[in-house]
Amino acid sequence: LKEMPIALSTDKAKAQHYELPTSFFKLVLGKNLKYSSTYFTSNTSTLDEAEEAMLALYCERAQVKDGQTILDIGCGWGSLTLFIAKKYPNSHVTGICNSTTQKEFIEEKCSELGMSNVVIYAVDITSFEMESTFDRIISIEMFEHMKNYGKLLKKISLWMNQESLLFIHHFCHKVFAYHFEDINEDDWMARYFFTGGTMPSGSLLLYFQ
Repeated sequence: LKEMPIALSTDKAKAQHYELPTSFFKLVLGKNLKYSSTYFTSNTSTLDEAEEAMLALYCERAQVKDGQTILDIGCGWGSLTLFIAKKYPNSHVTGICNSTTQKEFIEEKCSELGMSNVVIYAVDITSFEMESTFDRIISIEMFEHMKNYGKLLKKISLWMNQESLLFIHHFCHKVFAYHFEDINEDDWMARYFFTGGTMPSGSLLLYFQ
């Protein structure tokens, strides 16, 4: 991983997911269009409730407070970006996605909700640069698309100040990290759904401190 670029096959992965019509995702996701894990508790009975529960848990664990500047890396259709912007109206939320479709959707939702505290960039994270720093940086299930975590985390560190916190949520294997590789017909995930992806291990990011 340390010898690889930040990400591989980004255009193919983008075509597999993020430039599909938003109308499709409205059919299969909850009302927040959360394209990542949800949180079903004993008090949760619907997908919408599970989305809201997970979004609230992110804010709790990332120690998000009103008035902060927040960067959402890999913001998707804006589930967390919009949740934070609405719940913490004095905050300023910047979202990074790799899809013009997603950017347009989020900006339309902000207009509908009358929110002016959100800025969205549709860019390639591997080459994107900016001079801003943020109080909180959050990344939800984006690191699985990456390879060289050292280079990525170095880039992210430039967007942090002395008081910043970085919150990362990624799925993982308890012990082993591995690439999603397209070797034969059984490799459906790598071929059709997650080209260039990685399954991190639970401790993987500790090797890139």
